[in-house]
Amino acid sequence: MNTGNTAEDHSNLPAITEASAVPAPQSPTPSLDRLLDAYLRTLSSPATIRTYNTEIRMFAGFLTRNLGGRPMEEVSAEDLGLYREHLMLTYAPATAAKKLAALRRFLTFTYMVGATRVSPEALRFFAKSPRVAQDPSYNVLTEDELSRMLSAARTSNWRDYALLAVLAGAGLREAEVVGLKIGDFQEVGDGQVLVRVEGKGRKIRAVPVSPELWSLVQRHVSLSGRSLVSRTDARKPLFASREGRDKPLTTRAIRYIVKKYARAARITKAISPHSIRHTVGTNMAVNEAPLLVIQQFLGHSDPKTTLRYIRRAEDLANRAYTYNTLPTN
Repeated sequence: MNTGNTAEDHSNLPAITEASAVPAPQSPTPSLDRLLDAYLRTLSSPATIRTYNTEIRMFAGFLTRNLGGRPMEEVSAEDLGLYREHLMLTYAPATAAKKLAALRRFLTFTYMVGATRVSPEALRFFAKSPRVAQDPSYNVLTEDELSRMLSAARTSNWRDYALLAVLAGAGLREAEVVGLKIGDFQEVGDGQVLVRVEGKGRKIRAVPVSPELWSLVQRHVSLSGRSLVSRTDARKPLFASREGRDKPLTTRAIRYIVKKYARAARITKAISPHSIRHTVGTNMAVNEAPLLVIQQFLGHSDPKTTLRYIRRAEDLANRAYTYNTLPTN
């Protein structure tokens, strides 16, 4: 290196080494509110927007309480390391990991628009998410456990029974179940039924429905006093709350229902709606469904998410639900 050259170019040095030496952006620098507002407009999911707004403002609060209210444009890699230590001391590893992931994405955005100086490479080092240990049996139900839950619901409340069956038969996320409308189910010929599902990022996918589950859904709609052929009813939620037919169950209510019947089935491990979804993916993999089938069925945008379920691949099947042998009645 030529130390006598005052015009020396440092652009090729590792980003982590130079993270704190990058000049601050030219003023005026956008305020946190403006930066956060601009970033949140790039997101589509209301739930994600709420989460990121909370996490970024939590980081801003840390700057105020511990670093003299340091403005975003002056935040260094070392500051991020301190925040990571704070999170690791305060929260469980999984929670800390989620908070750091949100912060990394936001600060990558602000770096790209020239508002902050810590590079993405430095972020991955100084704001690295902790490794989260996972129990091999985490959130997985046995077929017997799921059968007991369905049996308990079938003799207690048909709406709840239909809800559990849809979770088990279609592998939906709780938010996707909330968004289901009666008119989302469509017969497309040859006895095939598809349900229109709005997934993460408002991405739409068509999920194949087994004849058994379709029959159960039809009965649920009929028992609730609604019609599958009514244009008015088509816009109503498939699973309505007790407060009115036009108001869907909340995610909180769905979690309560799942836990209620897990207790009734004498299941002692922690169970959530995602437990059923995770069980669906695992069950399909055990039955040797190929990667693409499971990925499309569950609505994973990244095949890496699906790989956790895969045992081995085979030819793409036309009807994905045939790989999901979990009971729905």
